[in-house]
Amino acid sequence: MYYLDLLGTLAFAIGGAFKARGRQLNIFGVVILGAITAVGGGTFRDLAIGRVPLFYLEDSNYLLVAFFGSVATYAVPHVFKKGYSWFRLLDSIGLATFVIIGTSIAHKHLFPADPSWSIIAFLVSVFMGMVTGFGGGVIRDAVMGDTPYAFKHESTYIMAAFAGAFSFYALMFFNFELAIGVSFSITMLMREFFSKYGIYRKVIMKKRA
Repeated sequence: MYYLDLLGTLAFAIGGAFKARGRQLNIFGVVILGAITAVGGGTFRDLAIGRVPLFYLEDSNYLLVAFFGSVATYAVPHVFKKGYSWFRLLDSIGLATFVIIGTSIAHKHLFPADPSWSIIAFLVSVFMGMVTGFGGGVIRDAVMGDTPYAFKHESTYIMAAFAGAFSFYALMFFNFELAIGVSFSITMLMREFFSKYGIYRKVIMKKRA
């Protein structure tokens, strides 16, 4: 999960930086918005639940990955544009991973003595898992003056995040490994199979045609 987390951080940084690059921002703007996309959701989660120091201050690898991903996107944006569908797949992997980690962290930090199902623990943990997944993109879009893409009708981001967080929370008390596998699979299916922008329709269906 740690390496998937870093991979997700890289994917989010690339996505944020690519959008900023499209607005003709300078390298500083691209790197900042890439970093916001990559760590913004986790930052909001940690601040909201009072978890300090922030996760990227404990482990600088997150910021390093976000920085290098953003710089690479600024330097060679055509590479990422050409392979958009595959980088979107990495973004989905990031979302699936962030949702699991965010839900787990929120529950462990806020409800360490409550291993059972409770409404408050469920609501808070699932919401924080969702925010960890899509919060960075929302902050990025707000900074850029756009309507957050996650809130748009055609986006499957929030529903995928909710389904992943819900399934993980529901199963983690019974079998933690199973919860990870089911949550990850559900999020990926919603993002890459059911979405019209997913890898299934954009690449696989195109090849079959």
